[in-house]
Amino acid sequence: MIINGELKTGLGGGVCQVSTTVFNTAYEAGLPITARTNHALYISHYPQGRDATVDYPGVDLRFVNDTGHWLLLRTFVGPSSLVVSLYGTPTHRRVVTETAPLEAHGAPPVQRAPDPTLAAGQKVVESSGEPARTTSVRRRVYDASGKLIADTTWYSSYRAEPAVLRVGTKRKPKPKKTTTTTTTTTSTTTATTTTTPKKKRLPQP
Repeated sequence: MIINGELKTGLGGGVCQVSTTVFNTAYEAGLPITARTNHALYISHYPQGRDATVDYPGVDLRFVNDTGHWLLLRTFVGPSSLVVSLYGTPTHRRVVTETAPLEAHGAPPVQRAPDPTLAAGQKVVESSGEPARTTSVRRRVYDASGKLIADTTWYSSYRAEPAVLRVGTKRKPKPKKTTTTTTTTTSTTTATTTTTPKKKRLPQP
């Protein structure tokens, strides 16, 4: 769900899938829609410009049954799908849709998040963000005789989603001081000299 312009997990997530599907069912049936609000952020898997959010009691979705007959609204929920159907007396209305291009306005803002697990100066892009966008949808409804009975345009404006940049704050460890020890070894050499006295020769007789 969207909280303060950010996608978050919380109670109530998925309710807008119901309101968006109900809106499109009433839209295609050509019924007057008196209250509809787009989401704060653009959601690409909904029909462009045809999403509808609810946030009771302030934000609601309302449409009017102007067929003069009863209508039955039924929902079918599958493992990965939601179907909304309207049953009633056929009116043979024809719906013509014109969807304006989805326009982006500027680059998304950048949100810097300090990350103590990254080295100082290191940067990692966690999400690229989305720019602000606008679009509009015009619906014209014709009755069975081909007469135009409704001409309505819905304008949608979506906020930018900031890019998240993680910036490292972890300081590099200081190098340890090293101590150099120099050992000098001095060798002493002792020379020993042995002298043998010469024998004297005696005079012969």
